[in-house]
Amino acid sequence: MAVTITQATALQNSDFVSNTSRYLNSPIIYWGNNNVITFETYKRSPLVFSDSDKYMLITKGLEYRPDLIMKKAYGVAFTGFWWKIMEANSFTDVLDLKAGLTIRIPGVF
Repeated sequence: MAVTITQATALQNSDFVSNTSRYLNSPIIYWGNNNVITFETYKRSPLVFSDSDKYMLITKGLEYRPDLIMKKAYGVAFTGFWWKIMEANSFTDVLDLKAGLTIRIPGVF
C-alpha cells in the first residue's frame, strides 16, 4: 500500500522550528494515513567556497560539538547554525568532528 503525502498549506514553519533551522524554508507535509506533520526531506546546499572562509583545528574540547565550534567562530548568536559547519565539511554525523582535524568555517552562509 502506498503512503499518502499531501501539502500542509495552512501551517507555518515558524510554528515548529526556530529561525536558524535548516527546515525553515522546507515545505510542510502530512505523511501517511494518520496525517503526521513533518517536513519534506532536507536537501543540502551545494558547497560554496569564499575568500572569507576560515579554517579551524578541532581541539579535544570542541570534539563532536559543532555548536561550540560555531560559537567560537561566530559568537553565541550563531550557535543555532551548527549544521552549516556540518554542511561546509560534508559531514553527516557529529562523530566525524574529531580532535586534530582541520575543518572549514564558512565565511558566507
